[in-house]
Amino acid sequence: MAGRIEWLATMSSIGALAERLYAEEVARARAMNPVDKLLEGPRLFERTCRLIRDGIRHQHPGLDDDSVRELLKTRLTLLGNLERR
Repeated sequence: MAGRIEWLATMSSIGALAERLYAEEVARARAMNPVDKLLEGPRLFERTCRLIRDGIRHQHPGLDDDSVRELLKTRLTLLGNLERR
């Protein structure tokens, strides 16, 4: 029982931390000037692509760079299709 209470307390504090971090991120975004906001789009896209490529490499360690790039394109296409629904 004590372990469950500790686990719940930990999850609660993680949730509170996540909420604070999100609020700070929103505040930073709102404070950005329009030019910086415009430049942030490509940066976020590049970061997202890097994270997806890292995930692909983790799932398929034997793939070469060209295969990783092709799978990235496929996943981005699938994401685009989902967003258009």
